[in-house]
Amino acid sequence: MSFESVSPKKLALIFGIAAVAIILALLGSSAKNLLSGSITDEAIVKIKQEGNCIVEGADEIPRMITDCPYNLNDTILITFKEKQPTIEKHEIKQ
Repeated sequence: MSFESVSPKKLALIFGIAAVAIILALLGSSAKNLLSGSITDEAIVKIKQEGNCIVEGADEIPRMITDCPYNLNDTILITFKEKQPTIEKHEIKQ
């Protein structure tokens, strides 16, 4: 098979699809975690320093809230993706 007979648009499409497939293969489970649903869990403010809080939910992964309005030992609700350190949403538990 010769690439000379394939149009540049088709060739670009083939290489684009191959690049996406390679990236997803390299990311493996990380790609699955990015596309997974969010989890809402209770967390306790473990550390508060210089306006930032470190909280830890049931999965025991420390997560940081910048410009944190909570106090040490407050129980809050956090929303995050499994095995990801970022917090999507947080609020005080009522």
